[in-house]
Amino acid sequence: MNIYDIIGGIAVGLSCFNLLPQVLKGFKTKSMKDISWIFIFMIITATIFWFIYGKYRNDWAIMLTNSIIFGFAIILLFQKFMYGREKKQTADN
Repeated sequence: MNIYDIIGGIAVGLSCFNLLPQVLKGFKTKSMKDISWIFIFMIITATIFWFIYGKYRNDWAIMLTNSIIFGFAIILLFQKFMYGREKKQTADN
């Protein structure tokens, strides 16, 4: 193992779990009003393309990393459906 393998391992770890804080916050606050649909769909699309590229290169690290990120993005998508519709304030409230 050389320094580049270590750097790659750190990058994989950080990349895999960069959406975890947002997923946890979504479950805690039950609010997804600040997360855009475009953001979620871009992550999903990017991870699909990265997975295909990793499969082509036969690179398990790329495939594994993007599978994990894809899973978190799907959770964000479901949270957006569940919590994304904020109640509108009326003059009576």
